[in-house]
Amino acid sequence: MTICLVAGPPGSTGTAPAIPPHERCRYRAAAHHARRLYPGCVGELLHRELLAYADFGHRFDREALVPRLADEILACPLRPADEHQPGA
Repeated sequence: MTICLVAGPPGSTGTAPAIPPHERCRYRAAAHHARRLYPGCVGELLHRELLAYADFGHRFDREALVPRLADEILACPLRPADEHQPGA
C-alpha cells in the first residue's frame, strides 16, 4: 500500500499575525477566572476554549466572539466565599 501525501493550497505561508503577548495573557487570565466562576464542565469548556484561542484560535475567529467572552468573564467578580474554597 502506498501513501500519497497532498500538499496544501499554494500561497499558504503561515504568516498570520501573531497575537500580542499582553492579549495572550488576558485570554489566559480569563480562562483561569472562568474555571473559578463556573465550576464543573462549563468552566472547563470555557477554560479550554480561551486557552486554545490564546494559542492559535484567534486566526479563525471572524465574529470576535471569544474576545467578547473574555471581556464578560473578566468583568464578573468572584463571590467572597468562592475565593477561599479549595481549588479556587
